[in-house]
Amino acid sequence: MSWKKLITSGSRTERRTRSRSELSSLKNGGLLVEELIRISNGDYNPFSIFSEQELKQATKDYNTNLVLLLDANYKLFQGVLENRGNVLIKKTNDFEELVEYCIREIAIAAYVSTNKNLVKLLGCCLESKVPILVFEYIPNGKNLSAYLHEKKVNLPWIHRIRIASQIASAIVYLHLGKSRPLIHRHVKTGNVLLDENLNAKLFDFGLSLEVPEGETSVEALVEGTIGFIAPESVVTKRFNEKTDVFAFGATLIEILTGREPHDVFIEASDLRSNHVTSTPVAESSSMSAFSRFLKANLIKDGKRNAMEASAELAERCVEILPEKRPTIEEVAKELRLIQNM
Repeated sequence: MSWKKLITSGSRTERRTRSRSELSSLKNGGLLVEELIRISNGDYNPFSIFSEQELKQATKDYNTNLVLLLDANYKLFQGVLENRGNVLIKKTNDFEELVEYCIREIAIAAYVSTNKNLVKLLGCCLESKVPILVFEYIPNGKNLSAYLHEKKVNLPWIHRIRIASQIASAIVYLHLGKSRPLIHRHVKTGNVLLDENLNAKLFDFGLSLEVPEGETSVEALVEGTIGFIAPESVVTKRFNEKTDVFAFGATLIEILTGREPHDVFIEASDLRSNHVTSTPVAESSSMSAFSRFLKANLIKDGKRNAMEASAELAERCVEILPEKRPTIEEVAKELRLIQNM
């Protein structure tokens, strides 16, 4: 159908709806093509384009009973698409400023979605004001945070250490698997989905950045979750691989203790002095105090030597000075050794 026929056929309301959908599709499509070229130079995994109507039908008009995860900026629905079966549908809040994040997430997810520990992108809808994303279905439907903090759920040590290892492997792929490092920037337990076998899949690329060629870091606004943001990035507004290592260390602390890392940092700091900080401080004596506090608050499950080795690794990951942190590749190797203890 030609553009002229499209806007002159049907009722006035239908024409307005069609016009809005067409304009959004053109605008978002143009932005997405630019982002795909910029990030992957066109070398991305194919994905489908869905209509708004298809996704409304898949979610029964976004029935709240189908919401699996509720975030400040989006809802994650379980949906059923014809000829596709169950899927996850990420519907972001309808704010213009969130378009950029969704476009970036589509482009990066399409670029990396072959890795088994990253949630696979199936497609998107560009007709809506803010693009809607469609991902592979994760049968379990819960994130790691829910498993760690719901009282009725007990996550044994053997699963915790495997999940940590899988998260690290996903970050290794982001940092080393492509021509330029990709910085996730939002590694946390809330962004790790677990399947029916409790395998981890890292999720949410809306804040992700690629390090420009010839550079060692990238400048951006400071965004994310308190307790997971590397302290140097708060000051410099620059991000690199060690930014993700810090966030992983905070995630590992939460896996090991079942407590929010921000709370762990503050409580450990309170025990050292009257000065409250959101991250461990650099002095060796203070880090020793933090280490003692961390080991004293480990979950009461699993092999003690393996858990303490994991705690020591987490401590190194959240060093205040980024150059003292290990690389994520070193972290992943060490976690594999700990699994065999």
